[in-house]
Amino acid sequence: MPLELRWALAAALALAVGVACAEPYARLAAPFYAAVDRLISAKHPWEVTSVEVRPGKSAAAELQLHGYVRRHPDDLRRAARVVGRVQVGEVVETPLVFWTLLLVWPAASIRQRAERLIIGAPVFVALEAMTTASQLMLPMAQASAILAGDNDPTTAWDHWSRFLEAGGQFALVCVGAIIVISAARRIRPSASAGNLRYRFANLPANLRPDALESLPDHVAWTEPAARVPRRAENRDYRPPHGAG
Repeated sequence: MPLELRWALAAALALAVGVACAEPYARLAAPFYAAVDRLISAKHPWEVTSVEVRPGKSAAAELQLHGYVRRHPDDLRRAARVVGRVQVGEVVETPLVFWTLLLVWPAASIRQRAERLIIGAPVFVALEAMTTASQLMLPMAQASAILAGDNDPTTAWDHWSRFLEAGGQFALVCVGAIIVISAARRIRPSASAGNLRYRFANLPANLRPDALESLPDHVAWTEPAARVPRRAENRDYRPPHGAG
């Protein structure tokens, strides 16, 4: 199948999956976002009570974070109640783009594609924390700034959220997928007896007799004519000039 047609089909399929599975994915991932946001709020005077999918102001489903903000971490009294909102269509963007790139990108073998999926799992978790989970925390940062006396707060969370909304989320996910693909390419088979043929396949022909002395009996060259007697069996053998 031509590469251009493959990408076109992948884009159409990804769009269909995104439309059909946006809300179910948001419900499935809500506990993960809640855990990440609670971990972030532990270092701030913030309290996350729930993260769940609810109808929004326009009746469209959205992922909502409900929580409270205190003036100081040791205050017992809550100073503000906040609600963070992210549309379910934005929630599904990160997994949709990331896994589509990893699965559609040409691979040399099934093993290399599997390596991408294994390496991609922790990268995907980090991307989810940097995108959707961080966007849900924006109202808490704004509330803290207002409670501190800033009537027009523009925090680092605001800059990060604007960056993501302006196309930064798509760019960040693409960079993460490219890093995973590049890392999978650098993986090589280990030095086990089962892949010794792979290690010596690119050796010059005049070096193969030396390599054959260390090979197990069950490993043989794919070219029978290239095999020469072992030195133990032919003591008069001398390597050609320049073989080292």
